[in-house]
Amino acid sequence: MKPELLAKMWISLIAVAFPLSGEAAMAQGSFTGNASLTTDYTWRGISSSNGNPAIQGGLDYANGALYAGVWASTIDFGDASSADLEVSYYAGLANVLGNGVSWDLRATFFDYPGAAEEDLSGLELSGSLSYGFDSGFWVGTDGAFSPGEDYVYASVKAGYALSSSFSMDAALGSYTSDTDGDYADWSLGSTISLGPAAIDLRYWDTNIENFAPADERIVLTLSISS
Repeated sequence: MKPELLAKMWISLIAVAFPLSGEAAMAQGSFTGNASLTTDYTWRGISSSNGNPAIQGGLDYANGALYAGVWASTIDFGDASSADLEVSYYAGLANVLGNGVSWDLRATFFDYPGAAEEDLSGLELSGSLSYGFDSGFWVGTDGAFSPGEDYVYASVKAGYALSSSFSMDAALGSYTSDTDGDYADWSLGSTISLGPAAIDLRYWDTNIENFAPADERIVLTLSISS
């Protein structure tokens, strides 16, 4: 599915969910931006920047439970691809219920502008569910699959907010594919929030052998949002 078709699909959904004039609907929503610098763009345990630093940034729009956005990162797949930029377009529904339950349903289109390979881009559908306790502890799970590919990804997560500015979390994920093989990944990290800025320090590893992008690594990410 092309990005423009995905955008039209979600614009139609917004129009049905919010039967207001375009200007009135946009006025009720809000835009936020984000930018980050990371020592390694690690995605589900595997480096997408060949172990090198990456520059990232995005723009989000939220209107009630509906949201949409675009996010981009520099990438380096080594000899496997000529792509040097990843751009993801996404839209979804998310909500935090009064009983501590949070849920999120999302459609994401991953695009790689300028890449010689035509089969890199693709659509992914994902969902997540989490529960937050009054103590600051939370648990959650998420899953994703691609209608045009043959992979399924699922993970379980848990975290604890020691204060309003410091938290820790851990995750265990499983990737299953008939063509790419199966693997597991895990991570353990901590995040310090300093107003609009954040510092994230995270350990990643997988059970993949003899593949450098999947080796264990420690990733430091500096980000800012507005």
